[in-house]
Amino acid sequence: MKKHILITLIILALTSLLLAACQPATTGVKAPSEPESSEPQEETQATPEAPAADPAEPMEVMLDPSMGVNADAAAYVYEGLTAVDEGQTVLVLAFQVTVSDDGLDYIVQLLPGVTFHDGTLLNADAVLANFNRWFDPEDALRGSGMYDAWVQNFGGFKGDVDADGKPKSHFDGIEKVDEWTVLIHLNTPDEELLTKLADPAFAIISPDALAAPGFGTPAGVDGGTGPYKIGAWGEAGVTLEPYADYWNPNAIPDGSMEASFK
Repeated sequence: MKKHILITLIILALTSLLLAACQPATTGVKAPSEPESSEPQEETQATPEAPAADPAEPMEVMLDPSMGVNADAAAYVYEGLTAVDEGQTVLVLAFQVTVSDDGLDYIVQLLPGVTFHDGTLLNADAVLANFNRWFDPEDALRGSGMYDAWVQNFGGFKGDVDADGKPKSHFDGIEKVDEWTVLIHLNTPDEELLTKLADPAFAIISPDALAAPGFGTPAGVDGGTGPYKIGAWGEAGVTLEPYADYWNPNAIPDGSMEASFK
């Protein structure tokens, strides 16, 4: 009798093990027939919808060279103290540059007779306003940009120091010598300074345009000195119009052009 009971128990145990092995795994997974199985499908569909913008809302665009965006379009509108032309660094808004013997001081004389597209005159105060915007995080014209080009070229901003308490920035400051002359002072000599200033991010912009609401957007004011000024805005680009008062009359363009935002 006991032998039969033992065999029966063994058979029941084996049967239970076989049935358990045939069941689907349930840990952390819902069976396909259960209603909850629709949740993963709903989440998959919702993922691309979350960041989707309202089709009626226009695409946000920005045309501010200091922010490092839309450089292709900005290059026609804004100019810097220098530029790189066919691999050579050339003076643009700077008329003459004198470097001190120790390589720390650069006396920059500005090109005379240059006006911004908003009608204001390019002078030492305008240049100082731009350098202070790039260098000083507390500057009133700073805005919300990251100014990555400045860090890449000069190492840091005003007030940034290393572990030894030394300034991170190679740039020490800029001061006005007279109405048409500025002095750039460095912490360490930099033979590539003029080439670095040719970066489109360091275009000189009218301080009045920078101070006006919405600079760099359709609501702002065009503050460049280039041969083209900003015309009509679109979602993908902007119409650029010739600037009749451009400082180089031989380079005034014949007609308008379309520039895309990239």
